[in-house]
Amino acid sequence: MSSSTPLTECIERSSLNGKWILNRNRGSPSVCGYLEIMGVNELAIEANEKGEMEHDTIHEIELTDKEFKIKKLSRVNDMTLDVKLGEEHVKSLLPGERIRKTLATSENTGHVCVQSTMPTMNGVARVTDVKNLVQEASESGQKRSIYVQQLTILNESTQRKNLTTRYFIPFEGEVNVTSKIAGGNNKKI
Repeated sequence: MSSSTPLTECIERSSLNGKWILNRNRGSPSVCGYLEIMGVNELAIEANEKGEMEHDTIHEIELTDKEFKIKKLSRVNDMTLDVKLGEEHVKSLLPGERIRKTLATSENTGHVCVQSTMPTMNGVARVTDVKNLVQEASESGQKRSIYVQQLTILNESTQRKNLTTRYFIPFEGEVNVTSKIAGGNNKKI
């Protein structure tokens, strides 16, 4: 998939369930600030930015009253998160005794909040990722659904913070994205 993928303008959805494509023309689609707070080196951030501009980012979401699953597909990284709502998920990371804690909560199938604490290159980060379904009018005046992602990161050691707001629109095509930079991995997070 490339940056020439057409954006579907007027699809209405009643939940976050389904495939969504990042709208790079709205909000702050770059995660550069997020990566800087994580302590990622400048060369890796530049590679991420280039990959994100050349290839689409797709989120495939399954949300019920009990579980949340998201498959994030991009040129840079493919990841899957699959958790039970309201239960803290703890995962050991190599090397050493580093752990990632994740807690997902939801008010309804149009909202999810994922809170994570994880080690970074320069300390520990607290991440809050809120996804909300929004109904709005398109430029042509037709109703459409979008989802708004508010991604907040706080480095607990440095107290540096970043908020990134990204907008996704419904996508109804085949997803054949495989990350190229990360070797086509599909990490479970």
